Amino acid sequence: MKLRLDRAAFSDTVAWAARALPHRPVLPALAGVVLTASGRTLTAAAFDHEVSASFVAEAEVVEPGSALVPGRLLSDLSRALPDRPVELVSDAADTVLSCGDSQFTLPRIPAEDYPRLPDPPPVLGTVDAAALAAAVAQVAVAAARDDSLPVLTAVRVEITAERLRLAATDRYRLAVRDLPWQPADPRTPGALAVVPARSLHDVTRALARAPRGDDRVTIALRSGPPGTGGLIGFSAGARRATARLLDAAFPNYERLFPAAYTGTATVERLPLLEAAKRIALVADGRSPLRITLSTGRITLDAGSGGDARGSETLPGAFRGEPVCIPVSPAYLVEGVGAIAAPVVELGYTTPTKPAVLTGRSEDGTEHDPGYRYLFMPLRSA
Repeated sequence: MKLRLDRAAFSDTVAWAARALPHRPVLPALAGVVLTASGRTLTAAAFDHEVSASFVAEAEVVEPGSALVPGRLLSDLSRALPDRPVELVSDAADTVLSCGDSQFTLPRIPAEDYPRLPDPPPVLGTVDAAALAAAVAQVAVAAARDDSLPVLTAVRVEITAERLRLAATDRYRLAVRDLPWQPADPRTPGALAVVPARSLHDVTRALARAPRGDDRVTIALRSGPPGTGGLIGFSAGARRATARLLDAAFPNYERLFPAAYTGTATVERLPLLEAAKRIALVADGRSPLRITLSTGRITLDAGSGGDARGSETLPGAFRGEPVCIPVSPAYLVEGVGAIAAPVVELGYTTPTKPAVLTGRSEDGTEHDPGYRYLFMPLRSA
């Protein structure tokens, strides 16, 4: 293999592929990035059986070929190279990287144990990259952090001709977001995918930062036979990524949302978020932050007895009977923080049943109609 390409293109190519490198590879081969030169392009790819990433850059290919090289080292070098054209020459033993007066020799990793890169799944449609990244971030806050029940660390992606619906839950809270998209074929039947939240968040956030012109993300999906899961793919411009699906049934969450509320309160989002963060400082890991709703005001307080205590009252509109809802401070802070609206509406039925946060505009109309964040109140001691 022998080729030459622009330093910035080389750096972008390697950096994107390196996203899929495992932190603790179970096989030495998985620590490598596959470089493939063919036609007029260089492709860099990485795969660890769960996620893959690949990038195709224009290059002056003198001799086509491929090489498996140490991925972390290649990524570090690509960022540190001078602003000069990059030349790669690879033989059976080494890959030589030259840039200006700099030259590095990288040992080739034996490729016998390297897994075959997954084939791209069938394309289902496209969605705005920034909107997708924002929606995933909104629901991912409700996914579980530990792996005791893997399906709860995932995001459920429901695809129809009209919309994408994303949902995540850790059993104590639930976030759901709808967003419009453009299906490749409106007659295509609906599809479901359960995608690890961390992988989905990382990929969509990175795609949203792609250069201008790559502002649409193509979504592809292939379901596997029972017991094997499937594959979801994302692409924007030269960037490609895939993630394995979890072969697990996602909880039936729709029934958790109240059919009607006995009371609602609205308050400006930013003051509520700042107040919740302050009051959370005096609540230890197991004690609640209490939300007290009454006419014209919303009071947050935490602590009791000889412990540290704090309270703060905010102006807000309220309809219903006065109520006190005990909540996890983290759940409240993360839920309010995920809402992309100037005003938050809190709907509830009783102090012991799920409450729901949604976004509103200043005039009271629904600002973010696709997003709902439900949380379970904490039980009183």
